[in-house]
Amino acid sequence: MNLRTALKTPLRQGVSLSQYSTMQVGGPSRYFASPETEEELFELLDFARREKMPWLVIGKGSNMIFPDEGYAGLVISFLHYEQNKICFDLKEDSVTAGAGIFLYRLVLAARDQGLGGIEFLCNVPGTVGGAVIMNAGFSRFPGQVNEAGDVLAEVEVLGEDGKKERWFKKDLVFSYRQSNLNGKIVLAAKFQLWKRRRKDIEREIRANFDFRNSKQDLRFPSSGSIFKNPPKPLPAAGQLIDRLGLKGKRVGGAVVSEKHANYIINAGGAKSSDIVELIRRIQKLVLDATEVSLETEVRIIEKN
Repeated sequence: MNLRTALKTPLRQGVSLSQYSTMQVGGPSRYFASPETEEELFELLDFARREKMPWLVIGKGSNMIFPDEGYAGLVISFLHYEQNKICFDLKEDSVTAGAGIFLYRLVLAARDQGLGGIEFLCNVPGTVGGAVIMNAGFSRFPGQVNEAGDVLAEVEVLGEDGKKERWFKKDLVFSYRQSNLNGKIVLAAKFQLWKRRRKDIEREIRANFDFRNSKQDLRFPSSGSIFKNPPKPLPAAGQLIDRLGLKGKRVGGAVVSEKHANYIINAGGAKSSDIVELIRRIQKLVLDATEVSLETEVRIIEKN
């Protein structure tokens, strides 16, 4: 029996990963699939194991740089996974959402129920699964930290043995842009919210978007912040890069944004190799000038 034809989820070949990256770079994947159910996901993972091929789970691709050579395995997109899984428990003011749910959609759904607490995620361009794994966050105010881990109550993940596990607050460890969920497949997450007036939630959403639009370069494809901010009292990554006069620095089609120095934009025709080379040059220049080693926030997928 041909394993590929026996799968419930269609397997596509040679899909350009640039279509699934907010930076719009990346070559073709050997196989690409978009499961809609848990059963389909498990079947795809089993297929990859049987074929002894690498696999990669992606959400919106807002924090990934795919290689120009593509990916020589199976890419599993969560964009259609359990699309309607947003379940509220109004007795305990919580919401459980599937890993593929867009964050903005989740925030609006909570608003409609009169529940707040996750407005800071409204303009993070990703999905629930990615936000949980990398402890996504955003704040308009210096010194204030709002992160996914602050409001997370429990997570359903897929363990290495292929079985589902439920991790509770006591099991979860979060730090700046990382968690102990790295390497796991998040299936769903439960967030603890609180009652809030709808007009106050809407005001907060608008303020967050206005701030982001004023501070960040949204005119061109990008992956958001490229580098993590160094620990205090060191300056933010963008400040370190700006002080070295690196705004506008270019490698091919990859350019350091003139508006926000911690953004690298695809100004047209950029390749993944351009972006990675620009990242490495910035890291070296900052290290040589300040002895600060900048760590990437984006995930650079290596060719395999």
